[in-house]
Amino acid sequence: MKSKRLYSLMPLLAMALSIPTLAEAPAIPATPAAVDDIIYAQPFTLQQPYRSNWQAEKPEVRSGMILVLRVNPDLVFPRQTAEPVLYAGDHTAERMNVGFESGYVIAIIPGTVDLEKVPIWFGAPDLPERVTIQEISDQRATAEAANIKPFSAEKVSAARLAGGKTFMGADLDALHRHAARLILEYAPDERERAEGFMAPRVSR
Repeated sequence: MKSKRLYSLMPLLAMALSIPTLAEAPAIPATPAAVDDIIYAQPFTLQQPYRSNWQAEKPEVRSGMILVLRVNPDLVFPRQTAEPVLYAGDHTAERMNVGFESGYVIAIIPGTVDLEKVPIWFGAPDLPERVTIQEISDQRATAEAANIKPFSAEKVSAARLAGGKTFMGADLDALHRHAARLILEYAPDERERAEGFMAPRVSR
């Protein structure tokens, strides 16, 4: 039985549900822009793969990394339009929360990624579901030309220690429930989003 997805089917539309009430949106910072820090890194493996909606080709995802990143909040302000896309190496990152108020983003990185060898950064504003493999390559080249580098071995080691052993889950729902616990820990202002991930799915 498949379940109706209430979150993350349309990446930026889902983020737009949490727009804070502000008199004026902050200006979009210049990109490419590195993330400020990596706090948590945990590998994951799923029994049942899923198709990612955060890249034009919709790649199949069975394994990857779940990260907690400290970011410039202005880069993740939800704008209901194109906004800076988060990348890790040759992948678009699947943002599980907004992060504007907390300054922390929980992100799923599909596939194999060596955190000591690839940069993590925000690229040019776009809609992630439109980003192609070629665009990822172009954005990475721009980031590397701007001297955005991978995190140090020490930073990555500390993040892996915080993340612990590989998360083994049945499917995307299980991964989202796991991500929800990280949202509650690092971005408690987004409790409603976390509870949405943790709620029982409606079968169809």
